[in-house]
Amino acid sequence: MKREYHTNLAFLDVLFNTLLCFAALFAMSFILINPSKKDNNVVEKGEFVIVMTWPKEMDNDVDIYVEDPEGNLVAFMRREEGLMHLDRDDLGRRNDVVQTEFGEIEYDENREIVTLRGIMPGEYVINVHMYMKREESLLTPVTVQLDKINPYSTVMIKRVTLGVSGEEKTAFRFILNNDGDVVEINELQKTLVEQQGPTL
Repeated sequence: MKREYHTNLAFLDVLFNTLLCFAALFAMSFILINPSKKDNNVVEKGEFVIVMTWPKEMDNDVDIYVEDPEGNLVAFMRREEGLMHLDRDDLGRRNDVVQTEFGEIEYDENREIVTLRGIMPGEYVINVHMYMKREESLLTPVTVQLDKINPYSTVMIKRVTLGVSGEEKTAFRFILNNDGDVVEINELQKTLVEQQGPTL
């Protein structure tokens, strides 16, 4: 006589192991979809950042000029020289709006930024220049800020005013030593616009 066993133990074993595999695959897929936020951080290689701003409601075109100890000069016509880089030539309100396939994107800050990507000891000169004055108001206040990146600290903030097209002022000069420390700051005036060459 044949015996009959009514047990589902083997079936339950297979079902449980299958469910466990699906759970493990599901958890792994979430790990791959959401990588660590630390991996998404942007690492910017730079030692100093020089930021020039002026009021966003003003349509004037102000330019920054930076000269390094070897005489390299960055400005709107030469955006990369030596270890220096100018990220954008801000024209006032003229280039605040960008047309994309999704519509207009507006960035209404008046700002130019120069990054020093390495340490070159010696004196740097930072000038501001009123390339084109479009506003009727008499003076344009311009702020120049020097920040050290590694470790972060604000070294200098200087405010100057420009009145007419073509006016140029030295915001300040600073001297770096071999360790990348600012050892001196002065405001001795020097023209840099003439070194830039003819404008377009």
